[in-house]
Amino acid sequence: MTRRTILYAEDDAMVRGTYERFFRRFFPDNPLETFNDGNSLERRLSGNLDGVSLVFTDNQMPGKTGGEIIREYARRKEFEGVPFILFYAGEPIIGKVAVENGAFAYLDKGSSLDELKGVIKQALDLSE
Repeated sequence: MTRRTILYAEDDAMVRGTYERFFRRFFPDNPLETFNDGNSLERRLSGNLDGVSLVFTDNQMPGKTGGEIIREYARRKEFEGVPFILFYAGEPIIGKVAVENGAFAYLDKGSSLDELKGVIKQALDLSE
């Protein structure tokens, strides 16, 4: 099965809109599903994973944080081959802990578009 869908969680509507445009412009072959809080992302992760190629999540959101979701889901057998990326503004230790808990990578919201595209492309290449 070809994995292509990107799941993106971000509670700030303006930030979410900006990165929705980013994904649609630079990754047009990957359908995008967006979520405005951690609980809605968790409900999606608990359902059918067919076709999911990447989970890209903010950390601080209503409901579950991105870090909690990564800790609970990234290392599960059914998520093997589905990279998780934590995309947040905060202390570097938060991202390092996410990687220790199974995240593919973490990126600061101040990262350049080139860095962002590069890490996402690497993650998508792994999930094929």
